[in-house]
Amino acid sequence: MRTEITFRHFDSVPALKEHASKGIAKLSRYYDGITDARVVLDVEQPESTQKSVEISLGVYRDILTAKDSATTHEEAINRCISQLRRQVIRYKDKLRSVDKDVHR
Repeated sequence: MRTEITFRHFDSVPALKEHASKGIAKLSRYYDGITDARVVLDVEQPESTQKSVEISLGVYRDILTAKDSATTHEEAINRCISQLRRQVIRYKDKLRSVDKDVHR
C-alpha cells in the first residue's frame, strides 16, 4: 500500500509520519484491498491550537475519507483511523454481500 503524507502550514515531524503510517497499516487487518492512502495534516490557523487531519483511502472503485480536528495531531489521527475502520468494515460487508450486485 502506498502512503502519502502531507504537512500544511508547519514543518514535517517524523514521529507524526510514523504514527499515521502505523494507524493506516492497522486498517489492512480489516480489508487487504486498500490500494493507497493520503494523509493531510494541517494547522487551521498559525496561532490556533486546533489541528486537523484528513485521511483518504483508495479501495476497489471507491474512496473512503475521514476528517477530524483536535488539540493534537495524534488524537485527530486516532479519531480518523477509528472512523475509517468502521467505513472499511461496512465497505467489505457490502462487497461480500450476496443480496446485491455491487460489482457493477
